[in-house]
Amino acid sequence: MSRPWTTRLLTALLLALLLLTAACEAEPEPRRYDFAVQPFGGPRGWPVWVEYMTFDHAWQTPGGGLSAGFEHRPPRSGSVNVLAHPVPAPQSVQARWFSYHTQTFYEIDLALPDTDALLQQWYRDYPPPDYRHYLMVGFSGRGEAKVWWRASCNVCGRDRSRDFHAPIVESAWAEEVEGNPDWYREHIQEYVNEGVFPSPW
Repeated sequence: MSRPWTTRLLTALLLALLLLTAACEAEPEPRRYDFAVQPFGGPRGWPVWVEYMTFDHAWQTPGGGLSAGFEHRPPRSGSVNVLAHPVPAPQSVQARWFSYHTQTFYEIDLALPDTDALLQQWYRDYPPPDYRHYLMVGFSGRGEAKVWWRASCNVCGRDRSRDFHAPIVESAWAEEVEGNPDWYREHIQEYVNEGVFPSPW
């Protein structure tokens, strides 16, 4: 015996209501951005070695040796780490680095301000592919860190006046942590021999 049409209608309405409620409760997918990470260090005479650099405790990019650019406004950098795919705006950065000058290890877990609305505006004002976007993360030999955003004009030739720079975190200080500088001694001696900085010994 078939159900009366009212029972079928009520069942359909309840099912539709359940599906609508589930859809409303689902978190919207965060907007993703295509950018590269550009580490920088220094200032000159204060080179650092970034042992690791992660974002949101989830994804990482290489760090390595960084020696200049930290003291400039906007910062300067030579290396670029291109991401494999677009990612949401990072909410934090974690890093550990070694200062050749002072033979000190530093670590930081830095919360970043909510930049999603800013990134949407910056991508509208400086649209790809005319502009290439960079998250710039800097580490000093004195334990300071800073974070900037950069949009570099791809269609401007050598004219850098149309580039865009904005600070995200102007200054943050890391904690000194334990570490063994022996692995770095050979590199320290190379910097001393080249006159980058005086012997720390």
